[in-house]
Amino acid sequence: MRITLFGATGRTGHLLVRQALDAGHTITAYARNPERLTIEHPNLAVVAGQLDNDEAILAAVQDADAVIEGVGAVSDGTRRIIAAIDKSAVRRLVVVSTCSVPDPQDLPDAKFKALVQFVKTAAPTAYQEVRRAAEIVRASDTDWTLVRVAKLNNKNATGKIKVGHYGHGIVGLSITRADMGTFLLDQVADLTYLRQAPAISN
Repeated sequence: MRITLFGATGRTGHLLVRQALDAGHTITAYARNPERLTIEHPNLAVVAGQLDNDEAILAAVQDADAVIEGVGAVSDGTRRIIAAIDKSAVRRLVVVSTCSVPDPQDLPDAKFKALVQFVKTAAPTAYQEVRRAAEIVRASDTDWTLVRVAKLNNKNATGKIKVGHYGHGIVGLSITRADMGTFLLDQVADLTYLRQAPAISN
């Protein structure tokens, strides 16, 4: 499958590129600083560009079967990516989000409420941006899935991924980057969570 990945040069992005290539996918990585992506592979192409470069974003997505967006709390970037998707044939969009984004199926949970309040206080701009990005995704006509995570760690993959909604006693606070990458790649072809916002953890 041809996948375009936004946010390829961070720790999670690097890992996700490697996982996708190992799984046999063809990857287009969109990168502000392409030199930071140290992976070389015949099935990897890199498109250099900022998140305000509409022409470059369109070039990156137009031949894709799916897009994975992990740019973080940059809602204008999310908006521009979706605008490019609307001009292309691609429909599937998988977006990395956080527990700061609520969902109607969530229930009250003290530990997640405390974590969200900490983020809201310590990083108010990022908090507002990630929520705004989620609103943009939900309002789009794409075949979207918002994948919500609370905390990421660098431990080895466990192969054990809990999926649910906050407050139901299923999902915990943390997941390995490797396991999150596996889940994101699975969503490219799996429509179980189409137009939903599942939360995941180990």
